[in-house]
Amino acid sequence: MSRSAGGRAPVRIWVLRAAFRTVGPFAPEVAARWAETIFCTPPRHDPPASEEEFLSTGKRFTVRSEGQELAAWEWGAGPTVLLAHGWGSRAGRFRGIGRALVGAGFKVVAYDAPAHGRSTGRFTSLPEFARALRAVSDQMGEVYGVVGHSLGGAAACVAMHAGLPVRRVAIVAPPADVQGFSREFGDYFRIPSRTRQVLQRNLEARLRMRWEDLHIPTLARTLSVPALIIHDREDMEVPFSHGEEIARAFPQGRLIATTGLGHRAILRNPEVVRQVVAFMGEDRG
Repeated sequence: MSRSAGGRAPVRIWVLRAAFRTVGPFAPEVAARWAETIFCTPPRHDPPASEEEFLSTGKRFTVRSEGQELAAWEWGAGPTVLLAHGWGSRAGRFRGIGRALVGAGFKVVAYDAPAHGRSTGRFTSLPEFARALRAVSDQMGEVYGVVGHSLGGAAACVAMHAGLPVRRVAIVAPPADVQGFSREFGDYFRIPSRTRQVLQRNLEARLRMRWEDLHIPTLARTLSVPALIIHDREDMEVPFSHGEEIARAFPQGRLIATTGLGHRAILRNPEVVRQVVAFMGEDRG
């Protein structure tokens, strides 16, 4: 959610805050529907030419997931590694890691999550991210590993906890607790307490989950696969403490801390790319 110069919220945000303050106390069901629409609508951005060029070198195919058509691409040959992007992102963001994995002898599969990139849909969420990852995996057959960035890393943990079989997982800048982001969302839009309760109830019913089921460290404690967690100390979107907590929770977790890369540039950093590829290759035999 962007802020205008000087730290002041845009006019649209002030209008929404006023609407929630006015309607929320008297019609929380109505206000909760508004909030759900905003909360579950990711931004879409036009990809740069470098991402388009990378995707053009892959074989394009489509995966069905809960009524949506997911755009997907594959490159190379060898053990299959799935690439799961984050909120408001897209498959092309993995061009550096994708090319390096192909060069190291892996088959790489990247896809646009529901309501992202070239995939269909308007709304999505962490559980739907996880089920989309499982749908791609099911279509590809045996999957060796997953690389997830941000919400894609959290989705990998949710999918593995639900039974997705992989041998290794690397997650970059992952959020640990979706409840924290929902609280920040509610605080930012000044959403009244009763409306937040209705929003949570509606989301849990629609997505077939409970809020506490999405606490990533709790899920990670049940996962026996080797896990590499990479997080930047200066990440302004997902605090470094989230990566620390997740790494401690994994029975075979390993944390690599970076500095000065932030939340997005970390994916393009050559040393991060090298570490991910080296980790994926450790037990190929």
